[in-house]
Amino acid sequence: MYICICKKITESQLKDCYTKNSCDYDASQRKLGFSLKCGKCKPSVENLLKKSHFKKLF
Repeated sequence: MYICICKKITESQLKDCYTKNSCDYDASQRKLGFSLKCGKCKPSVENLLKKSHFKKLF
């Protein structure tokens, strides 16, 4: 499922970034580029991270 349509970033790409690179929210945003154009995906990304039990570093 896409979490950022503007940059074509999927949920699995976000999870991979967090698990493989130990990224925090800001680092993963810089690495993947989500929420940099329109910003509509930011709430979805935050909710996904909370529901997925990722570290809450943002």
